[in-house]
Amino acid sequence: MHHAHASSPGRQRHGRTDWSQPALERTWRTVGMASMAIGVINAFIPLLPTTVFLLIGVWAYGKGDPAMRERLLHHPRYGRGLRLWIENRQITRRGKLAAVGGIALSAAVTAATLGPRPVMWVIVAGLAGLSLYLATRAEPAPDAA
Repeated sequence: MHHAHASSPGRQRHGRTDWSQPALERTWRTVGMASMAIGVINAFIPLLPTTVFLLIGVWAYGKGDPAMRERLLHHPRYGRGLRLWIENRQITRRGKLAAVGGIALSAAVTAATLGPRPVMWVIVAGLAGLSLYLATRAEPAPDAA
């Protein structure tokens, strides 16, 4: 019986190649990569929150590329904030202010774009709820900040 090598793209099972595991890993890596790209772009163009997409990327890379997940968790700029959230569900005061400020900007752009229509009120109410949620999350101890 021919055994698949560790470097081969599929795994042998009962004489057939099983592509599901590598395909699933590629899918998670793709989700991680897309989330990271959106997060990085939004670090410069504040249309969507950066950290949410970085968290999605860390989560997806944890399923498809654990080495990349570790790189993100140790990133000089974003790693600490990602670790605080993943390990303790904490957000720094600065992170809260940046997130709520970005959300307020998004709400203002949404209101200006849509005008006073019911859908605008629903979106703004959702953004206000998200802001309240973020603002009420625990903060790390001052010596840890």
